[in-house]
Amino acid sequence: MGLLKRFKSSLTYPIAASLVLVTVVPVALAGWLFASYNREHLTTVEKLYLNRQAVNLAGELDHFFTSRSTFLDSTARALSLATAEGDLPVGPFLEEMATRSGPSFSYLQVLDSQGEGSFVYDPDLQPSEVELLTRVVRSAQETIRTSGASRELRLELAAGRAPFAVLAYPLRPSVGEIRGSLAGVVDFADFERGFGDAAFTGLLVSVIDETGHVLLSSAPALRGSSFATVPLVRDFLTRPLALTSTYTNPMNPDVGEVLGSAAPAPSLGWGVVLERPTAVAFLPVQVMQHRTLLVSAIAGLVALGLGFLLSRRMIRPIQELAHISSEISEGKLSVRSEVAGQDEIAQLGSNFNQMAENIETLVRRLKHALRQNQELFLETIRTLAAAIDAKDPYTKGHSERVSAYSMAIARHLGFGFDDVFHVRIAAILHDVGKLGIKDGILNKPGGLTDEEYEVMRRHPDIGAQIMAPISKLKTIIPGIRNHHETWDGNGYPDRLKGEEIPMVARIIGVADTFDAMTTNRPYQNAMPLEYVTAKMRAMAGSRFDPKVVEAFTAAVEAGDIMPPGSTSDGAEVAARQEVS
Repeated sequence: MGLLKRFKSSLTYPIAASLVLVTVVPVALAGWLFASYNREHLTTVEKLYLNRQAVNLAGELDHFFTSRSTFLDSTARALSLATAEGDLPVGPFLEEMATRSGPSFSYLQVLDSQGEGSFVYDPDLQPSEVELLTRVVRSAQETIRTSGASRELRLELAAGRAPFAVLAYPLRPSVGEIRGSLAGVVDFADFERGFGDAAFTGLLVSVIDETGHVLLSSAPALRGSSFATVPLVRDFLTRPLALTSTYTNPMNPDVGEVLGSAAPAPSLGWGVVLERPTAVAFLPVQVMQHRTLLVSAIAGLVALGLGFLLSRRMIRPIQELAHISSEISEGKLSVRSEVAGQDEIAQLGSNFNQMAENIETLVRRLKHALRQNQELFLETIRTLAAAIDAKDPYTKGHSERVSAYSMAIARHLGFGFDDVFHVRIAAILHDVGKLGIKDGILNKPGGLTDEEYEVMRRHPDIGAQIMAPISKLKTIIPGIRNHHETWDGNGYPDRLKGEEIPMVARIIGVADTFDAMTTNRPYQNAMPLEYVTAKMRAMAGSRFDPKVVEAFTAAVEAGDIMPPGSTSDGAEVAARQEVS
């Protein structure tokens, strides 16, 4: 049974569905609205957090570089004053600078005006890196003689290594020519190590230059790659301001949508980019959504279970009443509903039982009245038939016997109760037209003249005219008018043929002939049953309907039709047929 049919067939499903809707929908809707609000709120908070982190980190990067640049510049100024008063032991000075707790440098060098001097470097540097730094630092110091301070950024010593910055400042007294230079190398790997702090957990931290290439990253493999196609970086390169947006990073599409923020480091011309996958950023919202879904599902199951239990409790009595009402509609008026409790449904069941009892009483009275009316009707018909038979002493009991025989034939033809009853009444009254025939013709002991026979042949038409005013008996008139019609069309009064003859008339015609042949008449004696039965079979197809004769023969063989000598009278036969 389909879902729609189930909803229409029982109130259980609509009630359960209503409880689910009332319970689950508000919970799910509230959870969804709360999750949506939290997602929006969390998005705003996350954007502010990332923006603040990016700005702070960009400030730290700017400070990282400017503090070393300022320190080296102020040291160069101090060294210029010292050298103005005499020679300074450069070697010990550089070693002291390299080991100081302040800003550290991977490479430091001091040269005089003739290009002679000393240098110190990080022992972790490779010889090739030391050689490259020495060459680049000397080049920067050569530049100082003509242009003053020198700065070179993004010096890459080896593939995959964080960049360096070379800073060089002149050694020059306040008045006089340049007497030398101080140069230092800032290693940004020191700054990159800070990307592993707890503050950046779950974030992809990148530092890009003015072209969008990655200089530093919490994922070292990204160094040297271009972020110029990343939507956030593209906007940042156009407008180097603090920006925050949600997008998909084409450099790492497997991560999916990310929430990113960029901020500038003004002194370097670089930018800091922070990215976090939205799946991670909005994980609390997703967890809340899943929990809301779970709670809604549990609430739905609980509501569905309670709905079925409550609806079954409410619907079962109603279903029982519906079942009992169906049985009552089928005629089983004695069934009653079991009443339990004192609620409205129990009251409905009690009222229903009272109504059923009243209906049963009323129907019993109606049946009794109908039976009385039927018996009165039959008695009236029998009295009329007796009056007919009284006019002809030779046909006493004829109408009752014909009625009994007709009922037996009708039953063997498969007629229902009502149709058999109509056959019975028509058979009893089939000779009512004889009331209009003179007694002299009816009681004549000898044969009738042609004129008298013509008068006698009018009794079917007279009978139909007598019964015509009675509207309730119109269905039996064909049996009265046409019971003397023959199958071959030679009967009277309408000379009907074959199927034109009403079935009730065909049945009465067979029963009437059988009774005439098995009773004593002025013109003949009663004939034996076997002879009459054979004679009736012989007349099938000419005088009688073969089907009716076949049903008649079956009734005789079954003992349902017996001639007058086999039973007391026609009334007893009719009573037996009525009971059977």
